[in-house]
Amino acid sequence: MEKLVRGVPDPVVREFLLMADDSIVTVLPYALAIAARLGVADACAPDGSTPEELADTVGFAAEPLMSLLNALTGAGFFARDHRGRFTPTELGAVLRAGSAVSMRATLSNLDSYRAWLRAADAAADRRPLPAADGETFFVDQDAKPTTEAAFNTRMKERAKRLYGGLAALPVWDEARTVMDIGGGTGTVISAILEAQPHVRGVLFDRRPVIELAAHDTPLDPVRDRCALVSGDFFDELPQGADVHVLGSVLHDWDDEKAADILRASLRALSPGGRILVCELLVPEATEPHPARWSDLGMLVLLGGRERTLSEFDKLFATVGLVRTGVTPVGESSFSLIEATAPR
Repeated sequence: MEKLVRGVPDPVVREFLLMADDSIVTVLPYALAIAARLGVADACAPDGSTPEELADTVGFAAEPLMSLLNALTGAGFFARDHRGRFTPTELGAVLRAGSAVSMRATLSNLDSYRAWLRAADAAADRRPLPAADGETFFVDQDAKPTTEAAFNTRMKERAKRLYGGLAALPVWDEARTVMDIGGGTGTVISAILEAQPHVRGVLFDRRPVIELAAHDTPLDPVRDRCALVSGDFFDELPQGADVHVLGSVLHDWDDEKAADILRASLRALSPGGRILVCELLVPEATEPHPARWSDLGMLVLLGGRERTLSEFDKLFATVGLVRTGVTPVGESSFSLIEATAPR
């Protein structure tokens, strides 16, 4: 098998094929989800904890917890000392709620697994994949405060990991007021305002999200420079901002809905303003890229899609925008695509 996969260009696929049996590939995502949901990494004492101590802390049985810890230790997420005490490794910090690289809320999310199980069952029966609907997804979020809070925690984690270099880019030098459309509880706009003291901000999202943002810590240092506005970005956006940011928003939607969002943005944009779209770009050629996997994920979860640069150009053209720049976002796989209305 090692000889067979040596020439596979995507390292993720190479590793997958070398581990492809039920004991690893199927189990690992769920093992991480269980550890994240139990809060095992956060429960570990600084000098380590035994499975029995952790079981008491997290309210779980010691024997299966031992099996879980042994498996995740072998995978590099925990270390075990000579006393049999476990501590999270540097990699295991992704399981800690407060770490800079936390993925605890993301790994705890089972919605993706359920969606893919439905899709796999449909494909096995030669039926069309279940019709994902972004609109229904977000309406459901609004109706379930606990689910909404968990979703926004995941988005906050994601923004910290993936948009780390966004606030320092030179695209903000001439900006006066930046509106983050669909900006969640403010992780991105707060980073921009802290890095760019000459800028004022507007955070726009659905009402339940803005109600969370009103008490959310990322905005605390810049609340005096950031207005919070709720509404529907398919309908009407507040006027007055000369820069609009759409971070991982358009990929939730098909082309028709994405165009509606851009039209609403264009109507509200100050004359001569700019729309900045932060997304993964699917390569035009066939090289491996995270966007290809995210494209499948958006399709199954929300009925959305990732796009190539030429597909963004077509989308912009349908609403009267022209692409004027593309900037890589730090060391991530994301790009910041700038579009303006022709004068």
